[in-house]
Amino acid sequence: MNDKHIIIVGAGAAGIAAASRLLECGINDLLILEAENRIGGRVWTADFGEGVVDMGGHWVHGEKGNVVFNMANPLNLLGESVTALFDNSTIFVQSSGKFVDMETKSKVLSLMSEIEDESDEDLKTFHGSLGDYFTKEFQRRLKEEHTVSDKDVPLAYSMLDWFEKMENSIDGSDSWFETSGQGLTEYWECDGNLLWTWKTGGYHQALDLLMRKYPDPAQELPVMSKTLLNKEVTKIVWDKSGKEKVRIYCLDGSWYSANHVIVTTSLGVLKEKASVMFSPALPDQKLVAIEGLAIGTVDKIFLKFPYRWWPIDCQGFNLLWSEHDADEFTQENQKARRDKSWLQGVFAFHTVDNQPLALCGWITGPHARHMETLSEDQVTEDAMELLNKFLGKMYNIPQPDEMKRTLWTANPHFRGSYSFRSMKTDRLGTNASRLAEPVLNSEGKPVLLFAGEATHDHYFSTVHGAIETGWREANRLIKLYNCHSLINHSYDVIIIGAGISGLAAARKLLEGGIDNVLILEAQSYTGGRILSLPLNGSWVEAGAQWIHGQNNEIWKLANHYELLTDEVSAEGEGPYIREDGVVLDPALVFEVYNVVAGILEECENYCVSNDSNAPSSIGYYLKKRFDEYLDSCHTDSKEVRDMKQQLYDWHIRFQIIDNSCTFLDKLSAKAWGKYIFSGGKDYVNFKHGYSSLIHSIISSLPSGLVRLNSPVRKIRWKHYVDGPDFNINVKESYTNDVDFGNRSSDTSSEQKHPVIVTCDDGVWFGCEHVIVTSSLGYLKENYRTMFEPALPPLMVQAIQDMGFSTINKIYLLFDKPWWSSDIKGFQLIWSEARTVEPSKNEPSSWTRHLTGFDVLPKHKGVLLGWVGGKGAELVEQLTEDDVGRHCSELLRKFTQQPDIPLPRSVIRTQWYSNPYIRGGYSNTTSMCDSSKVGPVTLSNPVCADVRDGSRTSLQQPVLLFAGEATHESYFSTTHGAYESGQRQASRILEYRKKVKEHLH
Repeated sequence: MNDKHIIIVGAGAAGIAAASRLLECGINDLLILEAENRIGGRVWTADFGEGVVDMGGHWVHGEKGNVVFNMANPLNLLGESVTALFDNSTIFVQSSGKFVDMETKSKVLSLMSEIEDESDEDLKTFHGSLGDYFTKEFQRRLKEEHTVSDKDVPLAYSMLDWFEKMENSIDGSDSWFETSGQGLTEYWECDGNLLWTWKTGGYHQALDLLMRKYPDPAQELPVMSKTLLNKEVTKIVWDKSGKEKVRIYCLDGSWYSANHVIVTTSLGVLKEKASVMFSPALPDQKLVAIEGLAIGTVDKIFLKFPYRWWPIDCQGFNLLWSEHDADEFTQENQKARRDKSWLQGVFAFHTVDNQPLALCGWITGPHARHMETLSEDQVTEDAMELLNKFLGKMYNIPQPDEMKRTLWTANPHFRGSYSFRSMKTDRLGTNASRLAEPVLNSEGKPVLLFAGEATHDHYFSTVHGAIETGWREANRLIKLYNCHSLINHSYDVIIIGAGISGLAAARKLLEGGIDNVLILEAQSYTGGRILSLPLNGSWVEAGAQWIHGQNNEIWKLANHYELLTDEVSAEGEGPYIREDGVVLDPALVFEVYNVVAGILEECENYCVSNDSNAPSSIGYYLKKRFDEYLDSCHTDSKEVRDMKQQLYDWHIRFQIIDNSCTFLDKLSAKAWGKYIFSGGKDYVNFKHGYSSLIHSIISSLPSGLVRLNSPVRKIRWKHYVDGPDFNINVKESYTNDVDFGNRSSDTSSEQKHPVIVTCDDGVWFGCEHVIVTSSLGYLKENYRTMFEPALPPLMVQAIQDMGFSTINKIYLLFDKPWWSSDIKGFQLIWSEARTVEPSKNEPSSWTRHLTGFDVLPKHKGVLLGWVGGKGAELVEQLTEDDVGRHCSELLRKFTQQPDIPLPRSVIRTQWYSNPYIRGGYSNTTSMCDSSKVGPVTLSNPVCADVRDGSRTSLQQPVLLFAGEATHESYFSTTHGAYESGQRQASRILEYRKKVKEHLH
């Protein structure tokens, strides 16, 4: 069928985002028409050498507010790029072959940075181009501040010329005299590192995340099956009256019709074809926006060499042409009757992340467009001439064995790289909002909708901006059809969170005959704190590591799916080494272990004791009893007593990690014995990672059950539910806050539900019951604003008083093991046994909170480090390079092996930084003892009275909380989380059974 409800023109980031969002919301009658023979548009990851390179979108720019970062970072797909423009790892080299000295480089770059920093405010009121502003300020300050000596002034201007080219590559302009100064301030930078790179697989992974291909293929949305490639659209005929559907004609003679068309073609294509592509013509305001907004050319030239010929500590070269050399080069080309002037547009060759033998040349504007007209052999030959001119005196540069370059303007399906605000934009008084505004028919319905990076007010030129615009237009249509059957807003049960407890609840409800269920998951993947990350054909666990025991539902389920191995693991293995290299006697290690274990076993009795003298905390009791033990060791030498104290310090760190707390002094001694081991083997491993269990569960559930990327903003519930059908008038209760879009005033606006759940994207859902499986860390941050009316006081007290801190894992990946094959790990013992608070001023102080490193038997050359307490929070603020360096320095110190290398890469978790998790798992604090709250308090459902006019009143469980923090004896475990989800689902099933009996 060529007749669709929605057609999307273009399968770039915006088109894929729009299609994914529509499919997530149940709108399936759609089609994507893509002109290229691949999806992705200006996101294009291509094979190169033994790996890949990104021909289009290169880096993930920033963290806060960046939707790509938010999708990719929790899955550990991103790393900090080695590329730098200004620091000492990048060399500035002149056309004479001479390197710029560090002092001059530093002075001129500092001057440029100062101007750039101050321009943020100055440009808001500046009526001119970026080039006007910058060159004027540079000339003035260079002269007034005597930044460099007179002899270096020409060099400073060569650096200014380079800076313009670099700035043009960022903005996408031909010249910074074309770039609007005021327009530049419309761009918003996402806070955080601006140069995140993809660890493996390239930027195409962003598309995989949108389509849910990763990390769980079972969750993949059918975007590809809705996409037709090699479908270049030539004509879009639309009807102003709204009586006829839009017709879309393609170059191959095919045509399609739709109620709505989302146009995601690049601004370059719109500039070239808008006047002939649309019939009738687009509104004048739209055409002015297309004319006024600008798009330029930024190209890349990748060269792969047979070996690395540049220094190991060099991340690239910035090329500076002197005026004399530039003129001479032009004259030589004229004599040779060969125009190589395009080479003067190549302003840098930088290293390529994950391609150790490759350099990437950057070129912009008319020089780039000239390069696109040349053959690949000519480009390679000329690029090598350029490299040899600048660097041939210093290095013996081999011929590259592979070259790949981009052709963004020559390609008729793009006609440019990305958009910017030009002086013409200012003159015509237009903006991105006008380009983004949908074209309506006479009935007021959007017929033509526009998406793509150029339509974003503030994130233009970025992939995350493009994605947001795709979501924006999809949401526009979703809101339009709120009152129709394309999307279901009414559910029996909504589950917040697709972690193991949420999935367990869904399974139980489905088994009990309730199939009208929806799971809303804030993140881009299912599993929550269960997350297996791929590594060299295998995996490592970012979250849950083992199954603890066999007599529990998780083990039974995993065993049913044949996911388990016979192998079991252990903790704290390997030599216990002090920082002076002394290896402690295993017998002494075992003795202290037994003493600490015995003391903790004593604490198990307090959970059933009414002893008024019960200890206030685990930390207090452990210290008291261990001090008594030390006092009883009369025959020990001071050295042995010190070693025992040092081993005790290790156990304190271990228990802080094991209980995911900050201090043992805050850990309840009375609650210690409430934890129950389920029995059987402990530390049970999976064959293919813990996430294989999540994938198995998901594959057994109906498709469409989970809605990803759907953070819940508000849960509104009622104390009293009137009538046997438990209905509340939504229109009366919630119209102040719920956006009904174009809903009519018929019965569709009279939908009645006891609970309304609203997501961040404005989409709302009504239901009878809500099971909240959010982590305790998330509840601590959001319970005040998430629930309306407020939760019962006792439940609030439990959320406040229960503990939820952070543990993190550090995986160090070495090229090969530097330890002997019999070593199972390294446990770190400090001679000065004391708790050290990590300091931001001393970044490596976080390592004091490590217990040690375990050798991973399934991986060659991989160590796993565990860190807890405040150190686990501090380490998240460091780069992975810093983490690896700190760990290598620590291991050199303890093992007394100065030749331990830096790891080739680091995988580390960041659970505290994850806004939807905010830590590791729960614990019961001593505050809970006095307030008499705990997991049971959280597990009690919040109910509403159901009144039907009779004397009988039923208590309907409206809000139910599940997750490991709600399990009184299996807290902190996946099987506890699973059982809690099942328990709350069972309560709903039991209640509905009673209702059925009551009605009959």
